[in-house]
Amino acid sequence: MSEVAQVRAKQSELYGAPLNEVLQRCSAALGLNQAQMAKLLGISAPMLSQLINGHRIKVANPTAAARLVALVQAADAVSSGEITVAQAVAAVGEADATESFTATTAIRPKRHLAADIQDVFRATAAAGDFIGAANAIRAEYPDVAELLVVYGAERADTAAAWTDQKLGR
Repeated sequence: MSEVAQVRAKQSELYGAPLNEVLQRCSAALGLNQAQMAKLLGISAPMLSQLINGHRIKVANPTAAARLVALVQAADAVSSGEITVAQAVAAVGEADATESFTATTAIRPKRHLAADIQDVFRATAAAGDFIGAANAIRAEYPDVAELLVVYGAERADTAAAWTDQKLGR
């Protein structure tokens, strides 16, 4: 096994995947280039390049390591429609080593009311159940049917927009 392959295997143990894959996913979700990611993480662009190219195993600086975890979590939150890119970048910039980040720690951005309501709906039944219920009552109760579909089966960003519209925000 080559040295780069060994480094990437160790990165996978630490980060769940080689950093080149992790950071590529973050870059795509957040629209950041390598220099922007390095600045956001608080490390030099050459250091980030060494991590991406498998020449270094991990981020040694505790604050940068916390920001790396926050970056991954923020990218996932943007991809799932939970937060905007601007919110994600702000959350990463605020992450520091005093916070106890782990690979499974979730960023807790200010959640939209709709996300909490969707959590209740999804803990109650599957999306298909809500769609079926909505179809069964749509003719007589179209607004209730729409509510069932939005909270029971739609994406978080769609539910948030629908909620804001209903509340006149």
